[in-house]
Amino acid sequence: MNSNEKNNLALETLKFPVRYDSRQQTIWDAKGMMVCDIRGWGKIQFMNKSEARQDAIGELIANLLNKYQRNENAKIDEELFRMLAS
Repeated sequence: MNSNEKNNLALETLKFPVRYDSRQQTIWDAKGMMVCDIRGWGKIQFMNKSEARQDAIGELIANLLNKYQRNENAKIDEELFRMLAS
């Protein structure tokens, strides 16, 4: 399966918009399906503003997915989506 096929399969699976839940450190789609867990606490816990960093990463990923689905800045978002998917 090539990258475009993988992206289309992922987009068909999710109901947009997706949102980040900071209490559970997870991203959920509009129908309540969990999309992913945001885990990075191992290294992040030793960084300044550790909780805010992890939440910022979750928000960034959710925003990128929503933006990609809306086809805004498609070329940049496609590259970022591909990086996140690999």
